[in-house]
Amino acid sequence: MSSKLSMFLPKDQEKADKQLAVYDYNFMHAARCVAQGEFEKAAIHHRNVAHALEELQRMKNSKSSTDEARTILRQIEKQEATRRNWF
Repeated sequence: MSSKLSMFLPKDQEKADKQLAVYDYNFMHAARCVAQGEFEKAAIHHRNVAHALEELQRMKNSKSSTDEARTILRQIEKQEATRRNWF
């Protein structure tokens, strides 16, 4: 697995990889359009870049929330195990 994909849940990694490809494609084409003076086309590519980045951030946030929930659950399980040992 690519290290850039480790920030996403396993179920999101294929989609994240595709969004990264969308980002790369549109970013490069936007730069080319600007260089050629095709500003309207560049704007479309930049909107596509922004959408890909928003999707990537959403998936990254999902991973962060899941990781945080798992950490809290482990803490609760540890506390319960300790409590059971006392009684």
